[in-house]
Amino acid sequence: MPYFPMFINLKNKPVLIVGGGVVALRKLQKLTPYGAVPTVVAPHILPELAALPGVKLCKRHFSVLDLRPHPMMVIAATDNKETNRRISVLCQKRRIPVNVADDPALCSFLFPALVQQGSFSAGISTGGASPAAAAYFKERLRELLPEGLDRLLFWLESLRPALKASIPEQHKRAAVFRRLFDAGMTKGAPLTDEETDRYMADTPSASALSGSVALVGAGCGRADLITVRGLRLLQQCQAVVYDDLIDPALLNAAPESAIRLYMGKRSGIHAASQTEINQKLIGLARSGLRVVRLKGGDPYLFGRGGEEILALKEAGIPCQEVPGIPSAIGIAAEAGIPVTHRGISRSLHIITAHTADTPDGLPADFDTLAKLSGTLVFLMGLERLPVIATRLAAAGKDKNTPSAVISGGNAPNPVQVRAPLSQLAQAAKNAHVSAPAIILIGDVAAMDLSAPSCRLRGLRIGITGTQEIAKKQMNALQALGAEAVWVLRFGIRELPLKTDLRMLTEQSCWMVFTSANGVRTFFRQLAQKNICPHSLRTQKFAVIGAATGAALMQYGIHADLCPDCFTSEALAVELTAAAKREEPILLLRSETASPVLPEMLRKAGFAVKDIPIYSLESDACVNPLPKLDYLTFSSAGGVKLFAEKYGAIPTGPRCICIGSVTAQTLSQYTDDPFLTSVEISAEGIVETILHDQRRFYPEM
Repeated sequence: MPYFPMFINLKNKPVLIVGGGVVALRKLQKLTPYGAVPTVVAPHILPELAALPGVKLCKRHFSVLDLRPHPMMVIAATDNKETNRRISVLCQKRRIPVNVADDPALCSFLFPALVQQGSFSAGISTGGASPAAAAYFKERLRELLPEGLDRLLFWLESLRPALKASIPEQHKRAAVFRRLFDAGMTKGAPLTDEETDRYMADTPSASALSGSVALVGAGCGRADLITVRGLRLLQQCQAVVYDDLIDPALLNAAPESAIRLYMGKRSGIHAASQTEINQKLIGLARSGLRVVRLKGGDPYLFGRGGEEILALKEAGIPCQEVPGIPSAIGIAAEAGIPVTHRGISRSLHIITAHTADTPDGLPADFDTLAKLSGTLVFLMGLERLPVIATRLAAAGKDKNTPSAVISGGNAPNPVQVRAPLSQLAQAAKNAHVSAPAIILIGDVAAMDLSAPSCRLRGLRIGITGTQEIAKKQMNALQALGAEAVWVLRFGIRELPLKTDLRMLTEQSCWMVFTSANGVRTFFRQLAQKNICPHSLRTQKFAVIGAATGAALMQYGIHADLCPDCFTSEALAVELTAAAKREEPILLLRSETASPVLPEMLRKAGFAVKDIPIYSLESDACVNPLPKLDYLTFSSAGGVKLFAEKYGAIPTGPRCICIGSVTAQTLSQYTDDPFLTSVEISAEGIVETILHDQRRFYPEM
């Protein structure tokens, strides 16, 4: 079970340590930098411990009177387990925080792996699961910290009173501190008085203090196409203003507290004007916020990023631009087309087909383009595709030049069309290509360098579920070339148990889990009540699915029963054959689980206790729902949540259920045909999609 990290002030506070050996010494050494007033009680005390300054030594056995008056915390570090247990009970009755060395079950708090430099303290805990893991991350964190951090923090603390008096607004004061901290980190040491004065003189006054804006190119596809610099700015921002065609996963990278503001601009769709966007960026920055303007592709490549930067500079707002992978290159590469290739294309020309001051919207020097030997890529030109092809041919471009129209990345309708120049417009029309799309003309359009493993390339698959199962699906689908969108994410909300868990150690029964979430939730509840999993060794366990069985094995318990067919019906049949009528059956599962299993068991004459231990709740959804080829459901509760969030099950995508129970629920919400995974797992869902695609592409 994870422990909540809490920092407390120990300066001049009494701390009791019972024990005088090596463990007590180690604990005391951790406390020393924090100013506690320790008392050590033990009949035998190590000389190294006794030599520590400021420690009160009591060479005798522990007495309950040592808990009066209440110490701030107590550490039981004797070599007698019964003494340690007694100290733990006494402290917890008196609500005194207690730590028992090497026995997490008796602790009300744990000692973290500490990293400390001056005022900087970081504690790392694994809840007692793996001290080795905590030590590993402690060393990694220590490597990341700069030398002299203690001096830097002391310097910043010394500036606080003066800054607090001169800048009363908290968010503006925070911005100044951030700049001073950045300056100190860059230098690797505190600024001198002269440097600080000079730096403050160059910093805007409190009344004029503003935030900043970074125009960040998000690339033209999945979230991981963003640059490291862009991602870092996004992770540190206080507001993100985003465009169309942004992978929703990028918005999750922004801090939870950050403002998220959609201000997209798409042709033919009413949206914010460029002037409104500029003013919004200026307003957010002037309120003292660090703003990221997240734009698809590259901000400066027909993205009007230059206009936004000019408006910000004119308003006196600190700003910067972070390049991104432009659609002219990224979308072509996604389709397996290199925009240049040795011996085929030695140049690349990127042209807007949306020029406002010409009769047909094409550039004034358009005819010159036909004479170029390299690759031509037209952006924002799908509506003008017939005109583009006609004018290029009229200007001398070979009508048989290989060409392509590609809608990809995060476009709502991904599709690829390849044809000779003279047939391109009709081919795009036949394929129902819709904007946004790039038009690529040149010999490289005949090439296909896409990875051979991309068997699901061009498909967009919507995923619903918890982070664990969604991540498995997304990783597998993206490796196969599909675009996976987590359209509805769930969180697990633990429910208070309406049964006494301690009776499980006294009465033999069958414990049944139908999901890995149920297993983990149950054992977290056990840990909270200080019940050891080994105390359940007399019980019998049944599960549905290999993943649920694997989750149970993580707690050292092997399932006694797991049906070959991963359904409630199959489990009920096998339980009926394996269990004795006098053995109670406990179902530990979701609040929204199907009633099929308990009904079948009760009809067979078993005493069944159906215990809801968790429920699903929606964390976030993608709105509006993008166009999808497939939509996956990993639980019956997920189907219900989706219908609540989106109003109905969409008719466009082919739905896939993880198992029969989920399928039974989905059938109540839609009359359209759908697929059901044979194996109840993320891998089973992916295999179902592959099998379905083989109907159209037998060679897959």
